[in-house]
Amino acid sequence: MDLLAIVAHPDDADIFCGGTLAKHADRGDTVTIAHMTRGEYGGTDTTESEIAAVREAEAHRSGDVLGASAVTFLGFDDGRIEYTLENRLSIVETIRAYDPDVVLTHYRDDMHPDHRVTSRLVTDAYYMASLPLVETDADPCDPENVYYFGKPTADFEPSVYVDITGYEEVKADAIAQHESQVEFLESHGGIDAEFDNLVDGVAAENTVLGKRTGVDSAEGFVPFHETAQAYLEE
Repeated sequence: MDLLAIVAHPDDADIFCGGTLAKHADRGDTVTIAHMTRGEYGGTDTTESEIAAVREAEAHRSGDVLGASAVTFLGFDDGRIEYTLENRLSIVETIRAYDPDVVLTHYRDDMHPDHRVTSRLVTDAYYMASLPLVETDADPCDPENVYYFGKPTADFEPSVYVDITGYEEVKADAIAQHESQVEFLESHGGIDAEFDNLVDGVAAENTVLGKRTGVDSAEGFVPFHETAQAYLEE
């Protein structure tokens, strides 16, 4: 089973679905992480290009930790992703290029505008990816489903849970590769105060989700098509 995670920023995949990605990679599945942006707004006291270079390097290291087959960047501007037909077609091209069985992305309700727009772009591109008359360089493909991940502070209630017991340390290690972002979020405060003690906080949330299904640790998702929800759990 091929998985394609399309996320707004470096570290989003690790935080929200890192355990799931690591588990599938360990099974021998092909896992790709596509970042909409290089996360150039995630820092202070330096330039956007310098921040982006650091975060791109961190994302490649975290991808190695998770066992990803590919880590790529789609060239959108951090904090400035817009919903346009051109951008939707760009995501269609990305989905077709990797031809995944399952796409993972952000849930529609999220305080970060990049997360919200990414969710909408991916959802609509998923629909268009199979249409033969939608022309891109890559051939049409037909992924089985889209699975959305979200924050406990948003209007997000998972209906599919992936047991990531045994992959907690891998996930924590992957998040820790984003050293610059972990430091930035924990020092930024304000609206990002929910990220205090990031690694421990994510682990605690996974423990809470695990208790719902009787396992030690889990990640939660909402499927686009409910009838195919078991596909990610196989």
